[in-house]
Amino acid sequence: MQRDSVIILGVPIDSLTLSQAMDKIVDLVAESRRDGIPKLVATVNVDFIVQTMGKRLSEIRHAELLDILRRADLVTADGMPIVWLSRMLRNPLPERVTGADMVPALATRAAREGLSLYFLGGQTNSAERAANILLKRNPGLKIAGVLSPIVYTEGEHLEFYEEEDAAIVADVNAAAPDILLIAFGNPKQELWFRRNVTRLKVPLSIGIGGTFSFIAGDISRAPLAIQRIGLEWLWRLAVEPIRLWRRYLRAIMTFGLQLWPAVMDYHRQRRLITCYQPTWRAPKMQVEPTKPEQLLSSEVDKLSMTLPERLDALGVRNLSSTIETIWQSEHALILDFTQVVFIDSMGLGFIVEMWRTALNLNKVLLMAGMNDDIRRTFALSRLDDLIGDNSFRDLQLAKQYLNSMDLHQAKIAGKELPSSVTYKKDGTAIVTIEGRLDALSLKNFDITAICVAVSGHNCLLDLHALNFVDSSGLVLFVKIQRAVIAHGKSCILCAPTDGVLKLLQLTRLEQLFTITDDIMILHQ
Repeated sequence: MQRDSVIILGVPIDSLTLSQAMDKIVDLVAESRRDGIPKLVATVNVDFIVQTMGKRLSEIRHAELLDILRRADLVTADGMPIVWLSRMLRNPLPERVTGADMVPALATRAAREGLSLYFLGGQTNSAERAANILLKRNPGLKIAGVLSPIVYTEGEHLEFYEEEDAAIVADVNAAAPDILLIAFGNPKQELWFRRNVTRLKVPLSIGIGGTFSFIAGDISRAPLAIQRIGLEWLWRLAVEPIRLWRRYLRAIMTFGLQLWPAVMDYHRQRRLITCYQPTWRAPKMQVEPTKPEQLLSSEVDKLSMTLPERLDALGVRNLSSTIETIWQSEHALILDFTQVVFIDSMGLGFIVEMWRTALNLNKVLLMAGMNDDIRRTFALSRLDDLIGDNSFRDLQLAKQYLNSMDLHQAKIAGKELPSSVTYKKDGTAIVTIEGRLDALSLKNFDITAICVAVSGHNCLLDLHALNFVDSSGLVLFVKIQRAVIAHGKSCILCAPTDGVLKLLQLTRLEQLFTITDDIMILHQ
């Protein structure tokens, strides 16, 4: 089912109330039981977005975290500034849905539905105290377990995350909860989920930050009147000024600088399309729904979808009934932007959801016919990275690309991880890794075979065609290097992309490697 989400600086935020979020969570638990895929709910505030995006327009600070948020099954607005921005973009979120509000409401709903909760993380014994408080408030609530371990998502400890997380994952799986509440703080809780997603047997996990401390009373919440007007952040600043003032000042300034271009571009588009078609803003305008057969044109198994002139809330609704069946039999889809002259944050949310679905189903999604104005909107909304090499000047070029795409390219576009080991004349091993390198692609990847193949050889890791890597992928680099160094040889990372370099820096693993941007070393 198509989600109604609004793009806030590259991150999709679901448009729903707290009550609707509870319904969605229950549905996601049931969905996971059917398909066996663990689901993730993220609660996003301003600090979260600031940590994800860089200060410059084309910069992504934390690509792994951004990827997690875009692929999460539900993302809520944990903060009024995000709601305010959605109003400025004329696609207002109904309300903020914070972790501190969500968990008590979820405990009530879980007691009624017979769902069990597992409390993971939190400071000192806040998780246990929070669990006891919620038990008293909700007779019949099932607490599957409580655990407050120390986990690492950076530094040399990252190399051993599989072993260190094994006991935690085993305890959680043995308790068999329906919902896992992860309180390691942002972004550690999301990173921890991603790296263990293939081992967790829990239907649904929710990153809730410091919620246990709020429930336990370690941190006082603002009075309800202050919460309702969206100034709880100001209350917290007054309560903990020494700890929070730098963080809040940096977040507010950075967020403001990032969002203003997107807001101005939206209103520029509105003025242009109003001049082009004066009745566009008429509140009671009747629009004939576009028929599905008018939107889709099929060529063998390559499908193209002609997007409407205005890709906004109305345009997305007209498409929703069609897209639910698109991926059932088609290997690829081309989104044809030729007619699009206006796209808002809801339309951008539709594109991100299409991207997410294609990625999850190992399909190919391309874009064609995007004019300069629409490209500008993508860039200012911090979605430029989704276009990348997947956009073509016109539909014909996109179709030609699909017709020439071979199995190797299809794997790069999907989940499979193409890799190879070759040897130069001097015996140096070249390990080439392409496409996406993440926890999901590593599930069926034979790391041991690679390590055996490079043992006793100097090694070059060819990363020039590696489009995306997460923390789990970096650990693969470490393991390969360890296998090489054990025999007195050297290992060099060759031509890594900016995204790979930034993640190495964020995880403080950069110092472990010798890195070169000289791709010619692979051919000498």
